Amino acid sequence: MSFKMLIQTIPLLLLALLAIAILIPACAPHFDSTTRTKEYKTVLTKTQGSVPGSKESLNAFTSFLQKIDDKSYVEANAAKVYAPDAYLNDTLVTHHGSEQIKAYFLNTAETMTHYQITVDDTVTSGNEHYVRWTMVFSAPKLNGGKPVESVGMSHVRFNSAGQVIMHQDFWDSGTNIYGQIPVLGGVIESIRRRFEK
Repeated sequence: MSFKMLIQTIPLLLLALLAIAILIPACAPHFDSTTRTKEYKTVLTKTQGSVPGSKESLNAFTSFLQKIDDKSYVEANAAKVYAPDAYLNDTLVTHHGSEQIKAYFLNTAETMTHYQITVDDTVTSGNEHYVRWTMVFSAPKLNGGKPVESVGMSHVRFNSAGQVIMHQDFWDSGTNIYGQIPVLGGVIESIRRRFEK
């Protein structure tokens, strides 16, 4: 093969690789929002007997949120803050039990180069606790390593020992995580612009 033919072939190979990179995820099973919603509602029903929780329980939870970038803190406190049968859905993943939750936060801490969460407000209504927060984080593979800022809310319930038994986050993970990934972020942004029209 001549050098000229090789140079002419490279763009075609790159185009083929790009097509494969786009088509493989498109052929993957589609996200089933109905399943996630049903799971959340099932957990709500299952944890209806939760207790109001104390100010100390809520403070322990918010302190934990603010320190998930500290691996030694997560290691020492995850099982204190989360019940052995706790449920966590942060819109990206779902985990069950304090050990899975601890492993998830340890992995998260490993991938971040910067993390800060500010608790903007908390509201308690009976057994329901809502924590509104602003998060700024950086990771090498997101947004070129530059900070990403997001707002969100956590819905939390506690057991009689003051541990979190249910933790459901509400935030825009599509824009703030997937939207920061090269190429994929551009696709998400173009879809978002279409909806704005």
